[in-house]
Amino acid sequence: MSALPDDILLAWQQQIARGDERAFDNLFRHFYGHLVSFAVDIVKLRPAAEEIVSDVFVKIWQKRAEILLIEKLRVFLFVAVKNQCYNHLRKHSLWNVTISPDNIATLSSAYNPEEDMAFRELQHQLNKAIEQLPDQCKQVFKLIREDGLKYKEVADILGISPRTVETQLFRAVKKLRKVLTEEADPHQPDLPDVLLPVILVSWFLAS
Repeated sequence: MSALPDDILLAWQQQIARGDERAFDNLFRHFYGHLVSFAVDIVKLRPAAEEIVSDVFVKIWQKRAEILLIEKLRVFLFVAVKNQCYNHLRKHSLWNVTISPDNIATLSSAYNPEEDMAFRELQHQLNKAIEQLPDQCKQVFKLIREDGLKYKEVADILGISPRTVETQLFRAVKKLRKVLTEEADPHQPDLPDVLLPVILVSWFLAS
């Protein structure tokens, strides 16, 4: 996805707010492919990803009169898609996500209590690992995985090089995968890569 100047994006927002279908089509065409790829990384199924992204755009059009209230539309789109992806995972996963009144997200499995307890312990260890990441590493992880920003955008925000952003993200993911591997019950099947986003969902939702 090529970089889009902020003034063009703002102009599209203004036009969409007035009901301009061509501006909405421009917005859709510019972001659709990248948002679908972003969603596929989470839900692992392209048909579901396409449906999720389409639903986000439908809601934007339905509430087009409010689009000027969105200060960072680029970030908003990625966060909206991310949230819809995790809603999809909650509905179709063997793991259930619940949010307590104090906004703390927890995961529970559809298996027996012993497995559920083991998974909760794994979640606890993962949360500890996230908190123990170096500050810059944690910032990069959050900006890319939660807000859906590009390496260049994160580099500009933090005042570092895109290469450093890539390195920090690699270190974060490597650390978290190591925690999952080391803390998993050796008597249970290995956790497939598709479950990593599900396991991380509690951290994303609580942020």
